[in-house]
Amino acid sequence: MYSGFWKRLCAYIIDGIILYVGSVILGIVFTMFEYLLMIPFAINSTESIDSVAWVILGVRSLLILVTGWLYFAIMESSKWRATLGKLAVGSVVVDERNERISFARASGRYWSKLISVCTLYVGFFMAGFTKKKQALHDIIAKTYVVDKKVFELLTNGTAIANVQQQ
Repeated sequence: MYSGFWKRLCAYIIDGIILYVGSVILGIVFTMFEYLLMIPFAINSTESIDSVAWVILGVRSLLILVTGWLYFAIMESSKWRATLGKLAVGSVVVDERNERISFARASGRYWSKLISVCTLYVGFFMAGFTKKKQALHDIIAKTYVVDKKVFELLTNGTAIANVQQQ
């Protein structure tokens, strides 16, 4: 019923590739705008070009951070209940009542992954050892990553067993 560590790792790798390709495309577009913004400063050759460069770098970093957050939060709180990587491996994210999670809960789930990073990724490895295959961010957000086919059987009423009792 619950998606284990290896399945989740594969989904995360797929999502990472998708986000990387997206960030390269956004980076190319953003770089074109950077050059257009920098031309007037380069022509005037003022000292403020350094401050503009730092602002542009900050905006670029913020864009990358926001893109990752919105990708995970919007996809996991959508009608699909999963990112493209999770859909590819056949997993969905649900709450303790097996319902779709809200954008706020998906955001909390995303940002709580920082705790797992700070603990040398131990929080991620927990998905391989906990009874319900929950990583630390799942425990914090009270979410579960479950097999999509089993979830659909349960929600269509064809399965008798309760998800929480497995």
